Amino acid sequence: MTKSKKVIVYEYLKKKIIAGVLKPGEPLVEGVLARELKTSKTPIREAMQQLEKEGFVEIFPGKGAFVSRMSFQDIREIFEIREILECEVIRRVAAKGDFTREEAEAISRKFVSAESEGGKNNRSHFKAGEKIHNFVFEAFGNKRLIDFYSRFQEHIERLRLVYFANQDRSERSDQSFKEHLEILNALIAKDPARAEKAMRDHLQNSTAFLKEIA
Repeated sequence: MTKSKKVIVYEYLKKKIIAGVLKPGEPLVEGVLARELKTSKTPIREAMQQLEKEGFVEIFPGKGAFVSRMSFQDIREIFEIREILECEVIRRVAAKGDFTREEAEAISRKFVSAESEGGKNNRSHFKAGEKIHNFVFEAFGNKRLIDFYSRFQEHIERLRLVYFANQDRSERSDQSFKEHLEILNALIAKDPARAEKAMRDHLQNSTAFLKEIA
């Protein structure tokens, strides 16, 4: 099925916002974007209205549209949602045990391999960690929750790129690596209390670190 112009513009802008190509606070000028994307202003306007609903764009009457900024309040809210969701999900996953030890160990091996090959200051460090969080939700098996978390991850990725781009994060990366390993080990042991604590510690430590640099 051919994508509509609105969808094409929407995906183009969102990709650039998440990647940090379009910076927080940067103006989004309809005329400029229309020329750049070879389209009329209508799909530009429609796409930006959709992105505003999702929190990627801010529209001010009489002033125009801008890439949304990310304050510490945004960080706090994102990690509060993550803590509420992920701690409960991992506890249930560890308790149910609807995954094999081999599956969890395979994720662990891939994580350690990606860490050693990609380096702690590489984007692959984050991608490797994401796979662990994704594994938890996939093991839980709630399709609606998986879909929600997938869309929510777009904000998580943007947050990382905005705040980590110019930071020396080697110390936090070392700590995060150990935290992810503990999450995996708790899952392998199928220990609900340990898994929940490991996830909570990881998310709270991430929030504390971001608070320092935000």
